[in-house]
Amino acid sequence: MTDKMHRLLTNHPRRTYRAASLLTAAFMMGCSAESTDADDATPLDQPLAAGGLRFASEHDALGWVARRAEELEMGTTTVERDEGGRIIKVAGVSIGSPEEIALTKAQLIGELGGADHTVEIAGERFLLEDHESGVGVAAAALCNGGLCTKDESFKNDYVFYRELGSRTSVTSGGFETQRKTLQGTGEYECVDLPGPLPVTCNGSCYYSAGCPSGFTKESSVGYPTCRTTCVGQVRNVTLSISIAGFEFFESSAILVPSIPERSGSTHDSSLEVKYWEYGIGIDSVISDADGLCGSHSTSGPDGFVVAKSHWGSVPSGCL
Repeated sequence: MTDKMHRLLTNHPRRTYRAASLLTAAFMMGCSAESTDADDATPLDQPLAAGGLRFASEHDALGWVARRAEELEMGTTTVERDEGGRIIKVAGVSIGSPEEIALTKAQLIGELGGADHTVEIAGERFLLEDHESGVGVAAAALCNGGLCTKDESFKNDYVFYRELGSRTSVTSGGFETQRKTLQGTGEYECVDLPGPLPVTCNGSCYYSAGCPSGFTKESSVGYPTCRTTCVGQVRNVTLSISIAGFEFFESSAILVPSIPERSGSTHDSSLEVKYWEYGIGIDSVISDADGLCGSHSTSGPDGFVVAKSHWGSVPSGCL
């Protein structure tokens, strides 16, 4: 394998040092993906069984990425252009369920890179990501009371695709007892049998549905009230993540915020906040980032857990 191909098919770490304001502007500049004049850019042909799409230029490839990212609703998306108006980077922030974020990412990379996760641009082939999961992940498991979480911060840095983010998942606890009341409909029916037998009357209750999944019947009152109480253990948690990228300026003594802070929260059992970008070149705030500043917090009926966001070595100034 040539040195050139080795560089293309492996992580490509890069580092430049510059003022925080310039880094922030580089990440945030651009316009909505809706306005790209490359929306109609199409690949040269469809992907083969293993290889991905082929594009005549990086501009065409990034126009395709911008369009698909918007269609897949991958979060806030910005498009960065050079002085000639050609697209040089598509970046975004995804906030939500880790499963949904992973699904949309896999769909875009699958369409773009085929089974081998590689794309050809101007005659050169680039690896989008390894098939192995968990590359560049720092994880911690924490518990407080009966509530336990798995907290992860990750960075994947390839030539054409990069990502940096954090996720939290509740692994146990966070449940509380909840009750739900079902109101039925009462019907009263009398039957007059032939002969000397007396008229027989009965009241009945009818329900459109039973207890929800995970609930059991606790009590029931018959006709004419027709009411049933269901009881169950329901996870009731609040997850929050706040992260910002940082890098060291000239020496490890000076900490520089390199990516603006982004936050997300949910009442679901998992949450992810992730920066991502597509583009070729060394001017990448994600590639330059040395780590993440921020925290994960999870609260529930039986505990409160706080973890620090980190990737690699995080200085105390970030905590």
